[in-house]
Amino acid sequence: MFTNVVELRVPSGWEVQITDGLLSLFGLDDGLHGVWLESGTYIGDRAVDFAGIKTLRIHLEQLSATENYVDGAPSTLLDTVGLGRYTLSDTVTVRFEQPVFKSLRNGCISELKITIRDASRNFINNHGQPISVVLEFQPIKSVK
Repeated sequence: MFTNVVELRVPSGWEVQITDGLLSLFGLDDGLHGVWLESGTYIGDRAVDFAGIKTLRIHLEQLSATENYVDGAPSTLLDTVGLGRYTLSDTVTVRFEQPVFKSLRNGCISELKITIRDASRNFINNHGQPISVVLEFQPIKSVK
């Protein structure tokens, strides 16, 4: 049975030193920081965490830059999706019960372009795995 929990076995007569980053990645970081691991068996306290990306930033290029600001600057950021603590190969659906409505730019729009970035604003390379985004539109009620 696969649990995605690491079991590290250091052979008798050996010692290993693993960086803090790898200890954290493998779920072995509780009480083990930059120390030499003596021979024995070490079992992680949680599933391995290969997902360096914790949030997805969904951008819609056709958003109105004059009405959409993030940190004081015009932005095409539609919303941020927190990924939580999922394990390898999980499929997750995130639904916004109270969605945020934002204005599109003025003029004719014939195509919507969505980009997905990480917290550092780098484009996500999902290695061919699908990420689906569903957009719902609501007309603005005119004020008389």
